[in-house]
Amino acid sequence: MITQTERGADVLPLTTIPGIAGYFGPEHVLADVAARHCDAHRSPFTRGVACGACWELAIRDDERFAVECDLPRELETDPNYIDEIAVDLACSGERVTLTPAELVVAVNRLRRRSVSLSRIALRLHVAYGAVVRIVRETSNEVAA
Repeated sequence: MITQTERGADVLPLTTIPGIAGYFGPEHVLADVAARHCDAHRSPFTRGVACGACWELAIRDDERFAVECDLPRELETDPNYIDEIAVDLACSGERVTLTPAELVVAVNRLRRRSVSLSRIALRLHVAYGAVVRIVRETSNEVAA
């Protein structure tokens, strides 16, 4: 029988706990950090984003930074906050996830550039109907 140390630390164990692999997947907020840590020694047998040691390093570094900077454990997001960089990327055609408030800003920015509604929908990777709805809502607010 092959033990974990003989197989290497960067190879997942033969049995995994259900649910754990999904939690530490590519959607995790620290996935990119863990993957960068793992890039230096990644084995072709490594499955998933990163090995356990790199996940632990990313999580501990994140926690240490939060403690040193006296940050709250859970950050509360402001639904009205506009990430201007995300809006700029979306307006240039990058596939970026925008909040509803950011989508309104992006649509209005492209409208000021005289971009057609169908082109706005294509550029922002959203449905045409969503763009029409935003234009109608913002024109009603201006008229009121």
